[in-house]
Amino acid sequence: MSKLTITMRITLDTAVHTTGNLRRPGVDKAMARAPNGTLALPATTLKGFLREKAEILLRAWGHRVCVGPEPKRLCKGPELCLVCRVFGSPRRPSPLHFSDGHLITEETNPSVRAGVAISRHRRAAFPQRLFFVETTTLSSTQWHARCEGYFPSPNAAEEAAALIALAARWGIAIGGGRTRGLGWIRQIEVEARVDDQLISEVRMRALWQAWQEGKHVAED
Repeated sequence: MSKLTITMRITLDTAVHTTGNLRRPGVDKAMARAPNGTLALPATTLKGFLREKAEILLRAWGHRVCVGPEPKRLCKGPELCLVCRVFGSPRRPSPLHFSDGHLITEETNPSVRAGVAISRHRRAAFPQRLFFVETTTLSSTQWHARCEGYFPSPNAAEEAAALIALAARWGIAIGGGRTRGLGWIRQIEVEARVDDQLISEVRMRALWQAWQEGKHVAED
């Protein structure tokens, strides 16, 4: 088995919101927080964001890719698509474990923003639908996140790393309120190691080129 370790440095250009499971007075949607109370980018948010981008890119290149996140639309048989092999499916958990992202920039007290629910059909505000959302105070923030797991071969681990790095490059925004200008991404820097050996940019680009040409690279 080969161990894959990926670290991500996420730089955002705008304030961000990710809904947590705690309630705060005067706020309808409070920010997600780590167990120690600091602001967090939930692992589920990060994993879902990367999976969505990976699905879009591979499908555009003509690869057989299932449609998440609904379980009934994911791979069910023994032949899993590349996305399900990396991010998991109902019948096979992902080999990768994602951790919550934590702030690198100095944390300040969150801001509270007012919003109005909009009817996309009528293109008008719903009456009496004012709500309050907690966001980061700083418009530009940096976050650190990590994932790691074991793969059956070095090639399979490199393929997973390349898929995550590719998806990270194509993201525009993350979290809630993206249509309202929240969570806009400047850059996601990805560093990946297989058994403590750094995967080079050249190796990742070779895998991206193969996918773009419709080639399948690694098997479990």
